[in-house]
Amino acid sequence: MKICLRTILLMLFIAGLRSPAMAQRRDDPQRDSQLWPDVITTIELNEKLNLVLFGTARLGRDDSALINKQLGIGLNRTLSKNLSTAFQYRFIKNEPTPNRLSTEHRLHVDLTPRAPLKFGFQLSDRNRFEWRNINGSVSWRYRNRLQFERPFDIGERRITPYVSGETMYDTRQHNWTRNQLYIGARVPVVKHFTWDGFYMRQWDARTQPGFLNVVGTFIRLDF
Repeated sequence: MKICLRTILLMLFIAGLRSPAMAQRRDDPQRDSQLWPDVITTIELNEKLNLVLFGTARLGRDDSALINKQLGIGLNRTLSKNLSTAFQYRFIKNEPTPNRLSTEHRLHVDLTPRAPLKFGFQLSDRNRFEWRNINGSVSWRYRNRLQFERPFDIGERRITPYVSGETMYDTRQHNWTRNQLYIGARVPVVKHFTWDGFYMRQWDARTQPGFLNVVGTFIRLDF
């Protein structure tokens, strides 16, 4: 009961952070408030290799319309205690505004080293290379995401708060185009089910909308 209460309070706090975004004008093409409920299912093939299934249907336009649908499949492999890699494919249908629709085939490869720090903190550095086919136009993108986290035991459960920042280089603009900042926490609910709630702020002046306030969840199912 205590962990459920803390989880609810955390989500209320995160939602409160985005309250200024809810007051923004709906006709501002650069800004949006969105909800991202992502589901990740991991199936263990052996002790070092996992099959990963991904799905989401995201809300935007101030949480009033379905703007993004994604389905994905891939493999995650543990190379060593502090190094992992991934190879995944996603099909994405995106409609950020009523007059803009795109479909995307995306392949990405990840390499993620991790390092234990003092006082129980951990640092991870995800390097992601993406091949993207958007409406028949092919481009590449590099994404670098640094994440700090520190687990805490509360009763019989472990909660892991984290903060992370990601920056992206897009060959379509030949520039670093997008920055994202996350704050969130992972909570194991029952066996095979982990809840991950977060607030994300995005800055991207080259797309519309590019300045986002996002409340999201990663629902993680492990088998």
